[in-house]
Amino acid sequence: MISDEYMNGTGSMLQSEIEKAIQLNERFGLILLNDPESSRLLRKLRDLVRRTDSAMLQSGVVSACARCANDKGSCCFKEMGESYGAVGLFINMLLGSVFNEESEITEKTDLPGSCHFVGSSGCKLFARQSFCLNYFCPDLKNSVDEDTILGIQRSVGQQLLAGWELERVLARYMADADRQTHI
Repeated sequence: MISDEYMNGTGSMLQSEIEKAIQLNERFGLILLNDPESSRLLRKLRDLVRRTDSAMLQSGVVSACARCANDKGSCCFKEMGESYGAVGLFINMLLGSVFNEESEITEKTDLPGSCHFVGSSGCKLFARQSFCLNYFCPDLKNSVDEDTILGIQRSVGQQLLAGWELERVLARYMADADRQTHI
């Protein structure tokens, strides 16, 4: 259960999405991890996330964003966390993110007004949404050269495409399973 302090008002939508993701994981997680197509796409996404994260780390983007989030607030605003849906959170679970009472992911952020998933060293999620990956604020654009940003954006594009491919397979798999239970 996510901290009640965080989940007042619109944050309860995030709690609901996390609970749905947990239910999806309980119902489909092991099956999908053992499914050849799903596991291939998960490996592909994991590799592309690592490539993007490495490029962002080496270029200084990660440290700049974490510093900004800790100092003055950032692009990781509260509504970004609230925009994550059950399927995206479920994919994070399949990739190894843990959502339970002991998990730091389900704890309230230490940064008031920030995204639920931002921590002192950056995002706690493994696979992030398009905005979280593609937005380069003016300060960041001034501190990272254009070629580096373009390289990161190419990597991000590949990562997002792999995530979309995985979502399509998961949606088809879950729809087929639902049809089977209604027969």
